[in-house]
Amino acid sequence: METLRIGGRRYSDPDIISLCRQSGELIDPRSTIVNMARALTEKAYGFSGLPSDPLERLKIVASLSRMKIMPMDMDQVRSEKRDAALYPTANGGWTVLYNPNRPKSRIIFTIGHEIIHTFFPNSTKGARFRTITNPGSREANELELLCHLGASELVMPLKEFQRQASGRFSLAGAEKLASYFGTSFEATVYRLATAHPGLAVAGMLRYRLTKDEERSLAATTNQTVLFPSLSKLQSQPAQRKYRRQSVHLSAACREDEYTIRFNKSFDPSSVVYKAREGGIQSSAESLPNSANVSGRIEAMLCPYQSDNADADFGDVFFFWEQIVDRI
Repeated sequence: METLRIGGRRYSDPDIISLCRQSGELIDPRSTIVNMARALTEKAYGFSGLPSDPLERLKIVASLSRMKIMPMDMDQVRSEKRDAALYPTANGGWTVLYNPNRPKSRIIFTIGHEIIHTFFPNSTKGARFRTITNPGSREANELELLCHLGASELVMPLKEFQRQASGRFSLAGAEKLASYFGTSFEATVYRLATAHPGLAVAGMLRYRLTKDEERSLAATTNQTVLFPSLSKLQSQPAQRKYRRQSVHLSAACREDEYTIRFNKSFDPSSVVYKAREGGIQSSAESLPNSANVSGRIEAMLCPYQSDNADADFGDVFFFWEQIVDRI
């Protein structure tokens, strides 16, 4: 299998490689997808009378990419059980059939996701069927993650998002922004970082052990069941902490310095541990990355907790930005 390394990232998906090589020279797929999405939305926003409804607005964007958006019929919904199906049409365009039983915010992001799939040269090879995957999952497909990135640009255009935020990037404004763009609270929190004009990081944390610690604990438990005498010899058990599940950076952040590794934990003194008290908790602190830059961090419990969330320390959204003093 061919593998390319561009911009510090490794790619092996054939669709991504086809995009990287389409100009004859290797190009960065992330910046290419973002720029293509921005060009498409800027074209749409150049028209007067753009619908205020987020779904109808996205349909206009899709039409500029030769795509027709239609709901699945009930037989398709029952048989496919997917968010959307993307089909090439005979005239060189596309048809996206979406599941109308999904929440509207999910439908909007799904359509944006499918539009991005048409940016890849290899996507002309037949129908593609997908379900939106969790961006924080280590198993998530690299192509899907890239399409998530582009979908955010389509459904929450950079300039419009910054205009609606009015220079106030905060978890407190995420619900209003989500309502305006028709997006989920989670996607909007992440966009607070990626649309930020300065240094900003957002993501989701889970109170857990590292994956290696989880495996070690499971093995130790099994051994103790078989050999009870070993329980007295066990060392101090590993500690659960808030650890990074997903992370999203502003364009100004250097990936090698500002990213937070998947299993990296936040210090127990961090304000993220106070999120369980309710509301939005905030303080001044640096993130557990190599940048060592202090900024304002906000943390709150995720409105919807996953089945894997800790019962006492639920999943947490965080948003961090560097505060620049203005004289």
